[in-house]
Amino acid sequence: MEAVYIVGLLLPDIDEEKTIKNVKNYFEHEFPRLIAQSHMSLTYVQSPRFDCIGSGINTRNTQEDKIVGKLGAKEYIQITMKLISNCPHDYMVILKNYYIHNMTNIDLQELLGYGQTRCNELKNMALLYFADAFIDYYDLHVYIPENKKSDVMPTY
Repeated sequence: MEAVYIVGLLLPDIDEEKTIKNVKNYFEHEFPRLIAQSHMSLTYVQSPRFDCIGSGINTRNTQEDKIVGKLGAKEYIQITMKLISNCPHDYMVILKNYYIHNMTNIDLQELLGYGQTRCNELKNMALLYFADAFIDYYDLHVYIPENKKSDVMPTY
């Protein structure tokens, strides 16, 4: 019996290139702003003692309206770090070291033991994985309109 693949049956098709661009923008521009709004230092977020899983911030309190911005920023930081920690190993190494610790491409390639081409492929795959994981909190995907979809499975 021949396997039949039906694209988009469970999940809508995404424009991978644009989704990757959105996730890069999140890490390069939005995430540093969240750190600033939370009044945390980047050094603290980068430290091994940063409790990414945490005890969970309770955003329901009598002063919620006054501090929702700060709590929201802290929660997004904790969520981001938790999701990174839960990624497959190579993706976690890439997201944490390249996007959080600002490691250079050359150092990242050396750390992973891959050349430039493979490292870039893995970086893109890590960004797409993060977009899928982050969807419960914010959707970074760019979707392909119904009239532009192809019947071909995406390749990585």
